[in-house]
Amino acid sequence: MSPLVRVGIETGSKLIRTGILLLYAHLLAFTIFKSLPLTCSIRFNMPSQFQQRVVEFVKQNHNNEIKIFMEKYYCVRLHSLFGALLASGLVVARGELQS
Repeated sequence: MSPLVRVGIETGSKLIRTGILLLYAHLLAFTIFKSLPLTCSIRFNMPSQFQQRVVEFVKQNHNNEIKIFMEKYYCVRLHSLFGALLASGLVVARGELQS
């Protein structure tokens, strides 16, 4: 069973929305305290439309067990996108420092 099924679909949909908000809160905090370069923060704002689609999909389909099954794939894509953007932001920041 997936974690979404274990905690319940409605609770899981709230956890997904909260998780995305926490990602941005951590990103903002790390940028303010200069733990992450500004280039990472700028890059993370790019996929906001995709994140909005993930949240809307969960809101609309949290009662439909068949459709909510696809949510884990969307979350994996979102996680991969965040990782790729973080890596590219760090590469760009490193290039700026060496110049």
